[in-house]
Amino acid sequence: MQRETIVREVNEMKGLKGWLLRRFISVDKMRKQYDDLMAKVNSPDEPDIVWIQGGLVKQPAKWLREHMSFDSHDALKKYMDCHCLAITGKKDIQVHNEFCIQDNVRDLLPNVAAFKVIEGHRPENLTHALRSLEGESKIMNMKTDYYILGKLPLDEELLLLTDDWIDKVLFHDRNKGAMD
Repeated sequence: MQRETIVREVNEMKGLKGWLLRRFISVDKMRKQYDDLMAKVNSPDEPDIVWIQGGLVKQPAKWLREHMSFDSHDALKKYMDCHCLAITGKKDIQVHNEFCIQDNVRDLLPNVAAFKVIEGHRPENLTHALRSLEGESKIMNMKTDYYILGKLPLDEELLLLTDDWIDKVLFHDRNKGAMD
């Protein structure tokens, strides 16, 4: 998802920066770079670290192996059986936010009993940093955006959704106990 988004944004860029980046970035180059990294990580000798970013950054190879083998959807289906609040913003460029559509949340959690409170929300301006971002969210601006977002308070809509959900869960559990 992110590789394709980067290539799309680079292809839309104007000026010298766009021209230069188009010379160095393509889906094929990024896919090859990823495949080479995964080949190193999953090599038979199972290295402790791999060097990325042209050999400038160390990355724990074991963490990458575990991260890439973990299936969050499978884990949710198997182990989740309690109240659930799923929120991700429409401007979160690091995850697929369509999983937080109400119907999709229920599908991801088949073991959750019908009387449990399950909600999914996708606030319009919410980002991965749980803050609002006005304007368009782009991967190529992510570092700058996160620097700015880190100085802002948490998103007001996020806080309201969370507060309402907690009230529903607490109120729901009190009523359930009174009915038993």
